[in-house]
Amino acid sequence: MTITKAEIVVAAERIARILYGRQDAELLVGFERRYDSGPWVEVRDGVIHYIVQERGYEHPHNVYDDLDEFMYVVTEQATSYMGRSWESKHREEPPEDRDPRIGWLAKQIQLMRRVNPAWAERLRASLAEWPDISLEDIDTHPVD
Repeated sequence: MTITKAEIVVAAERIARILYGRQDAELLVGFERRYDSGPWVEVRDGVIHYIVQERGYEHPHNVYDDLDEFMYVVTEQATSYMGRSWESKHREEPPEDRDPRIGWLAKQIQLMRRVNPAWAERLRASLAEWPDISLEDIDTHPVD
Protein backbone atom coordinates (compact mmCIF):
# COMPACT_ATOMS: atom_id res chain seq x y z
CA MET A 1 0.00 0.00 0.00
CA THR A 2 1.31 3.41 -0.93
CA ILE A 3 0.60 6.06 1.70
CA THR A 4 0.44 9.77 0.92
CA LYS A 5 0.79 12.82 3.10
CA ALA A 6 -2.76 13.78 2.11
CA GLU A 7 -4.10 10.49 3.54
CA ILE A 8 -2.26 11.10 6.82
CA VAL A 9 -3.68 14.63 7.01
CA VAL A 10 -7.25 13.40 6.47
CA ALA A 11 -6.89 10.70 9.14
CA ALA A 12 -5.18 13.05 11.61
CA GLU A 13 -7.80 15.77 11.09
CA ARG A 14 -10.59 13.30 11.85
CA ILE A 15 -8.88 12.16 15.05
CA ALA A 16 -7.98 15.71 16.11
CA ARG A 17 -11.61 16.76 15.70
CA ILE A 18 -12.65 13.93 18.06
CA LEU A 19 -9.91 14.49 20.66
CA TYR A 20 -9.42 18.25 20.57
CA GLY A 21 -12.58 19.57 18.95
CA ARG A 22 -10.51 21.09 16.14
CA GLN A 23 -9.83 19.66 12.71
CA ASP A 24 -6.09 20.33 12.77
CA ALA A 25 -3.77 17.51 11.70
CA GLU A 26 -0.78 19.30 13.26
CA LEU A 27 -2.22 18.58 16.71
CA LEU A 28 -1.27 14.94 16.12
CA VAL A 29 1.31 14.85 13.35
CA GLY A 30 3.98 17.35 12.35
CA PHE A 31 5.39 17.18 8.85
CA GLU A 32 8.63 19.07 9.37
CA ARG A 33 11.32 19.46 11.95
CA ARG A 34 10.53 22.46 14.14
CA TYR A 35 12.92 22.44 17.07
CA ASP A 36 15.97 20.61 18.32
CA SER A 37 13.65 18.02 19.88
CA GLY A 38 10.39 16.41 18.90
CA PRO A 39 8.74 14.11 16.39
CA TRP A 40 7.76 14.65 12.78
CA VAL A 41 6.72 12.58 9.80
CA GLU A 42 8.13 12.20 6.34
CA VAL A 43 6.55 10.12 3.60
CA ARG A 44 9.17 8.49 1.39
CA ASP A 45 8.22 6.17 -1.44
CA GLY A 46 4.76 5.68 0.03
CA VAL A 47 6.03 4.69 3.47
CA ILE A 48 5.72 6.72 6.69
CA HIS A 49 8.94 7.57 8.52
CA TYR A 50 8.22 8.69 12.08
CA ILE A 51 11.28 10.60 13.13
CA VAL A 52 12.16 11.69 16.64
CA GLN A 53 14.98 14.05 17.44
CA GLU A 54 16.13 14.69 20.96
CA ARG A 55 18.83 17.20 21.90
CA GLY A 56 20.05 17.21 18.33
CA TYR A 57 20.27 13.40 18.10
CA GLU A 58 17.98 11.79 15.52
CA HIS A 59 16.78 8.42 16.76
CA PRO A 60 16.36 5.52 14.34
CA HIS A 61 13.15 6.00 12.37
CA ASN A 62 10.03 4.01 13.03
CA VAL A 63 8.75 3.03 9.60
CA TYR A 64 5.10 2.23 8.82
CA ASP A 65 3.60 0.86 5.65
CA ASP A 66 0.14 0.64 7.22
CA LEU A 67 -1.69 3.94 7.78
CA ASP A 68 -4.04 2.45 10.38
CA GLU A 69 -1.12 1.18 12.46
CA PHE A 70 0.62 4.55 12.30
CA MET A 71 -2.55 6.39 13.32
CA TYR A 72 -2.99 3.96 16.23
CA VAL A 73 0.52 4.81 17.43
CA VAL A 74 0.10 8.59 17.28
CA THR A 75 -3.38 8.36 18.83
CA GLU A 76 -2.04 6.17 21.63
CA GLN A 77 0.67 8.77 22.31
CA ALA A 78 -1.78 11.69 22.25
CA THR A 79 -4.31 9.98 24.51
CA SER A 80 -1.57 8.89 26.89
CA TYR A 81 -0.59 12.52 27.36
CA MET A 82 -4.23 13.56 27.72
CA GLY A 83 -4.89 10.75 30.22
CA ARG A 84 -1.90 11.73 32.36
CA SER A 85 -2.97 15.36 32.28
CA TRP A 86 -6.53 14.46 33.28
CA GLU A 87 -5.29 12.23 36.10
CA SER A 88 -3.04 14.93 37.57
CA LYS A 89 -6.01 17.32 37.74
CA HIS A 90 -8.25 14.71 39.41
CA ARG A 91 -5.73 13.04 41.70
CA GLU A 92 -7.39 14.19 44.93
CA GLU A 93 -10.83 12.90 43.95
CA PRO A 94 -12.11 9.47 45.00
CA PRO A 95 -11.08 6.76 44.80
CA GLU A 96 -8.15 7.95 46.88
CA ASP A 97 -4.94 6.05 47.60
CA ARG A 98 -5.07 4.40 44.20
CA ASP A 99 -2.15 4.02 41.84
CA PRO A 100 -2.32 7.16 39.64
CA ARG A 101 -1.73 5.05 36.55
CA ILE A 102 -5.21 3.61 36.95
CA GLY A 103 -6.94 6.95 36.44
CA TRP A 104 -4.59 7.87 33.60
CA LEU A 105 -5.18 4.57 31.80
CA ALA A 106 -8.94 4.62 32.39
CA LYS A 107 -9.13 8.07 30.81
CA GLN A 108 -6.83 7.04 27.98
CA ILE A 109 -9.02 4.06 27.13
CA GLN A 110 -12.11 6.28 27.20
CA LEU A 111 -10.47 8.70 24.75
CA MET A 112 -9.24 5.90 22.49
CA ARG A 113 -12.75 4.43 22.45
CA ARG A 114 -14.09 7.75 21.11
CA VAL A 115 -11.64 7.53 18.22
CA ASN A 116 -11.81 3.81 17.48
CA PRO A 117 -13.35 1.16 19.78
CA ALA A 118 -11.05 -1.54 18.37
CA TRP A 119 -8.00 0.56 19.24
CA ALA A 120 -9.32 1.01 22.77
CA GLU A 121 -9.67 -2.75 23.16
CA ARG A 122 -6.19 -3.28 21.75
CA LEU A 123 -4.77 -0.81 24.28
CA ARG A 124 -6.79 -2.36 27.10
CA ALA A 125 -5.54 -5.85 26.21
CA SER A 126 -1.94 -4.62 26.28
CA LEU A 127 -2.45 -3.39 29.85
CA ALA A 128 -3.12 -6.91 31.10
CA GLU A 129 0.67 -7.37 31.11
CA TRP A 130 1.36 -4.34 33.33
CA PRO A 131 2.47 -5.34 36.81
CA ASP A 132 0.44 -4.25 39.84
CA ILE A 133 -2.49 -2.90 37.82
CA SER A 134 -5.73 -4.77 37.32
CA LEU A 135 -8.03 -4.30 34.36
CA GLU A 136 -10.95 -4.39 36.80
CA ASP A 137 -9.58 -1.31 38.59
CA ILE A 138 -9.09 0.47 35.28
CA ASP A 139 -12.56 -0.49 34.02
CA THR A 140 -14.31 0.70 37.18
CA HIS A 141 -12.38 3.94 37.69
CA PRO A 142 -14.65 6.99 37.19
CA VAL A 143 -13.41 9.22 34.35
CA ASP A 144 -16.20 11.77 33.91
